[in-house]
Amino acid sequence: MRRTCLAIGLAVALVSCAAPLRATTVCVLTPRLALNAKGEAVAVVAIATPTILSTEPLDEVRIEREGELLWQRRALPGEPIEGPIPWPLAPMRPGQRLVLMLRPQGVQADDYAVIVLEGDPASRMERAQKELASLGRDPIAWWAAIQQAFDRDDISLGLALLYAFDGPGSARIDNLRRAVFQAGCGGG
Repeated sequence: MRRTCLAIGLAVALVSCAAPLRATTVCVLTPRLALNAKGEAVAVVAIATPTILSTEPLDEVRIEREGELLWQRRALPGEPIEGPIPWPLAPMRPGQRLVLMLRPQGVQADDYAVIVLEGDPASRMERAQKELASLGRDPIAWWAAIQQAFDRDDISLGLALLYAFDGPGSARIDNLRRAVFQAGCGGG
């Protein structure tokens, strides 16, 4: 399997390292991405069961550890993978590194956006898990936690809470989910 080179904002660009490829990007809302010193797209994971969400339809999603396939989902013909994907594996551990590979529609079968998922340090991950557990199903508590995360510029945690499968539905939260999804990666 060929790994692709990429550039990133919140959108991961697929650019083949071996040959020119039509410019294609994948907008990943969660987990939140950043570029590390090695030029890798990295998503530091505060919540042990992160939601995977791209705004574009995908043909394939893979999760690997050191080249070993742990989980894979392929689109059926005419039925792309769309919307949030609940975490399909055992909860991530602090410091654990996995590789998330996304293949959008219309690219070659071996071209992926490659994202390193990295578990937060134990203290931060424990704090985030406790906060998540304390919210229950109360939409007001969830709204407050999401807003507090955004207010303190913890965008990663705010998005993780916003799209967490544990989160309740409410008009206010659902409207925010839709607005963030529709804005996609255009605003940075």
